Amino acid sequence: MKEDIGRKVAENIGLLIDVAQLMHIPIVITEQYPRGLGQTSGELIQKLGDLYQPIEKLTFSCYAHPPFQEKIRSLEVKHLVLSGVETHVCVLQTALDLLADDYEVSLVRDAVCSRYKSDWEVGLRMIEQAGGMITSTEIIIFQLLERADTAEFRFMSPLLKRK
Repeated sequence: MKEDIGRKVAENIGLLIDVAQLMHIPIVITEQYPRGLGQTSGELIQKLGDLYQPIEKLTFSCYAHPPFQEKIRSLEVKHLVLSGVETHVCVLQTALDLLADDYEVSLVRDAVCSRYKSDWEVGLRMIEQAGGMITSTEIIIFQLLERADTAEFRFMSPLLKRK
């Protein structure tokens, strides 16, 4: 993907990490064949700190990989927020598998990307047609924060202004 798009997606994923940590929401990281494709970006690894414990996989769908499926089931959640790359491959297949297993899925459109805009657009459309909710980083953050009179909002507000 284009460098500026990749950088913006990483920034938005960073904001999602910030709000998840602040709100004590579990974060699950996966990496597709990191020995060949590389690890999660250094900035995100640094932001995650001790939470950086990626599940390495070779399946395109995270949910088709038993360790990921076990982790999700152990969290006892029914709604997942997805971000990452590539929208039309790993993210799409993960979302479709989660939806088929009755999970609710929110796909953060500005925290996912593909090498080609047309693939990104088709991936978004397919997830939405399958029942996933297409949203944005800022929408998710404000939905989680719910109020402006909290310490969490005061922490996140300046970060969103830099966006």
